[in-house]
Amino acid sequence: MHVFQKIVGVSLFYFEELLLYIMSFNSGFKVYKRNNHFRLISSGDKTLDELLSGGFHRDLVYLLYGDKKVSTNILITTSVIVQKSFSNGGLGDGVRVAFIDANNRFNPYNISKFAVSQNLSPTKVLENILIARAFTWDQMVELLENKLSKLEDVKVVLISGITTLFESYEKQTFEDLLRAIDGIKKILWKTNPLIIITAPLNEYSLFRPKGGKILSHFGSVLVMIKDDERYIEHTLVQHPYLPEKRLLKWKPCEPKKKVPLRNMTLDLWF
Repeated sequence: MHVFQKIVGVSLFYFEELLLYIMSFNSGFKVYKRNNHFRLISSGDKTLDELLSGGFHRDLVYLLYGDKKVSTNILITTSVIVQKSFSNGGLGDGVRVAFIDANNRFNPYNISKFAVSQNLSPTKVLENILIARAFTWDQMVELLENKLSKLEDVKVVLISGITTLFESYEKQTFEDLLRAIDGIKKILWKTNPLIIITAPLNEYSLFRPKGGKILSHFGSVLVMIKDDERYIEHTLVQHPYLPEKRLLKWKPCEPKKKVPLRNMTLDLWF
């Protein structure tokens, strides 16, 4: 069983803040001011940031489902951006990030390259990312249900492919998913982190995530991502205060390579 590689110190500040917020009545305007107090975190994807009116909000749980490559790249860039200083759009120096990878696409070289582009130390960025991999559905459930909540001082939780390893659509599998989500809720109460989850598209649906209503109801914000030949489509399916929206990110057209006339056959002209 793969477990997290590092565990750091205790911080109860955000837990106490969340507890006081939940157990008291507040005016709507006070909630509005509180929401505006938190800085939006860029995803590193301009189209997604525009769709979300600026980026990720720390008080919301995000579910990005659809294309695996695009959604994983968003997690990778986000894991770096959150480690920038407050003045540069991050959550502060030394922010710890938990990265649970079931898609097996975590690439330290890509993270290092992006960290350099953001004027950050690749070594420090990688040290602050606590990576755990899952290769079976049982491992994924174990990581989320029991291992994740034991981490301390984690301000960002990134889960890549939460239902990629879904074995079947039987009752037991969905019960396992409920247990995994309960584990995510534990760390929500503990440190109130920014949580971004990715999942594949349901193979029997054109617009639902794999994991059904259990997964989609857990997410505060649902974004569907589809990779077409000419563009990447981002669709805001659900958001607490933003309307449904669809944006296209057009891919650059690559110029056709000129075929030399020498040794050409007729087949090349058809």
